[in-house]
Amino acid sequence: MRIKIWFYDWPFFFALVLLMVAGLVNQMSAGGQALFLRQSLWMGGGLLLFSVFWWLDYHKILTFQRILGLYLGFLGLLLFMALQHKRWVYFGGFSLQPSEFAKPLIVALLASLFSENREEIISPSLLGISLALVLIPVLLIAVTDLDQAFLLLVIAATVILFAGISKRILIGILILGMMSFLVIGPLVWKQLKPYQKARLEAFLKPGKTHKRWSYQTRQALIALGSGGLTGQGFKQGLSSKLHYLPAKHTDLAFAVWGEEWGFVGSMVVVSLFALLIGCNLKAAYSAKDMLGRFLAFGCGATLFWEVFFNLAGVVRLLPAASLPLPFLSYGGSSVFANMIMLGFAASVMRRRFSFL
Repeated sequence: MRIKIWFYDWPFFFALVLLMVAGLVNQMSAGGQALFLRQSLWMGGGLLLFSVFWWLDYHKILTFQRILGLYLGFLGLLLFMALQHKRWVYFGGFSLQPSEFAKPLIVALLASLFSENREEIISPSLLGISLALVLIPVLLIAVTDLDQAFLLLVIAATVILFAGISKRILIGILILGMMSFLVIGPLVWKQLKPYQKARLEAFLKPGKTHKRWSYQTRQALIALGSGGLTGQGFKQGLSSKLHYLPAKHTDLAFAVWGEEWGFVGSMVVVSLFALLIGCNLKAAYSAKDMLGRFLAFGCGATLFWEVFFNLAGVVRLLPAASLPLPFLSYGGSSVFANMIMLGFAASVMRRRFSFL
């Protein structure tokens, strides 16, 4: 199958490259040369993964049987991590977070499942199967990382809704979900760790909680506000330089960027994310087959929710969560997982003018 080079989606690559550059610049400022070099290594490995999945034909590698086998093996790893109560796998001085890789795996699994059993509205039995496939890893991840588990559930729910659910079933699920929340909610609250309870209380009652628990979000807002219109300049952000800003290279990486590059720089980054997400949705719309459509949509939905929950936590629209901002936050697992998904989307784009 011959693919002509002018069929590639250049805005997609433009946004991706600029976000990677912005991430490296941000890490040089927030974490210094050491984190910059390590993040450069992660970015290089991520580019390699992206190139592999971009070049490969997603029809051939993403068969349901193959993904299901990978899914079952991944469940074994998650079960081991849950029993050991660990989030990270360590090897040779490096570490990876398996929960990050659950996102591309679940997106690929649902895309393959729905494309092989395509109906205008998915049947109750198919809906039950898809929910079971999603809830098992969500529950295993929730043992060690509630934030990642919730994010995975939201991503999967978005893909399932895109597949199509009858209004009656959807209303039934919502009613059942609210009833379950009323019953299970108090039990879950008792199992939350002290810092998780404190984050929720600091969000719901910002003026009545101890300053210690709202310190992170207050410093993030101060950093963003001090950036003004054009920012204080590279490595000139006082909140970052004087170490007032916690988790500045991970969860609050956007606060560092906003302080140094201001409202203008922040809007540039947000616009690049919007462009990248839009390219994914465009690929879903123009895909010639259902697998490509579900795959590209799932990748766009994943990126949207990752950006939304991180930025909403930074600007205090939602409780702060331990979720990285794609490319701007430090971490190899996040880079690898996002590059795999974007490789899927690029593979769909690469073949959208080909007839299967």
